[in-house]
Amino acid sequence: MSVKVDSTRAEYVDIEGERLHVVVTPGAGVPLLVCNEFVANLEILDDFAGALDRPVIRFDLPGVGRSSDVRAMRRMGGLARVLAGLLDGLGIDRPVDIMGIGWGGLLAQQFARDHAERTRRLVLAATSSGQLMLPGRLASLVRLARPAGLARAAPDAAQARRLFGGRRNDECDAIAVALARARTPTRRGHAGQLYALAGYTSLGWLHRLNVPTLVMAGDDDAIVPVVNSRVLALLLPLARLAVVRGGGHWFVLERTDEVVRLISEFLDSRVAITERDQNNTL
Repeated sequence: MSVKVDSTRAEYVDIEGERLHVVVTPGAGVPLLVCNEFVANLEILDDFAGALDRPVIRFDLPGVGRSSDVRAMRRMGGLARVLAGLLDGLGIDRPVDIMGIGWGGLLAQQFARDHAERTRRLVLAATSSGQLMLPGRLASLVRLARPAGLARAAPDAAQARRLFGGRRNDECDAIAVALARARTPTRRGHAGQLYALAGYTSLGWLHRLNVPTLVMAGDDDAIVPVVNSRVLALLLPLARLAVVRGGGHWFVLERTDEVVRLISEFLDSRVAITERDQNNTL
């Protein structure tokens, strides 16, 4: 469904007892629904969303950002159902494009599986198949699992680089600027996303996920090593792999122009995946 959004729209949508804070940024074309990283509020992606020349739908899950606190703990399938309700609440009844970053990539995979009829194309950035993955740097994972989430996690470029990876301090400064907008999740918000993650894996059904997919990875990612993206691209039947050289976990913030170009080319192309793409996933 092609739509045109002329100005930024912020609203609250009530779904299954939860009240979600939602922001839709301007653009024309098929809307892109973005599932954010673990306990990350939508403001972190302000610059990224603004650089995309299409309507971008961002939301705060319960207990995160400006959304209400968690009322019911849900597994990943339950959260995917909430996203379907979010699209209903926005009056969108045609297929949309879905993007997932980090933890949000698991939710995006689940949505594409459970709601295939509402998914046109899929973008997976800095993510994996779930808990059956090759883990990143232990110190970074422990730091990010704390209840404070991303708030005060990386106040400057040097700390952002140590925590997330990335080879250039000048690029990592963009991460620090974006994470200055991070909010501490509620305790139930933090627990709810851990609950959805516990025991989750998509490995058993990725080979049946027949949706054109762009898998993106930074080759200096300290949280989700690039091998996990290679596994996704190998298992997904219609996948293309794009590796951001020197990019860390938040390469969407480090290399926004490059990432936006890659995503736009994929979403706008008439033939999303070619035989050559499938033969070069490794």
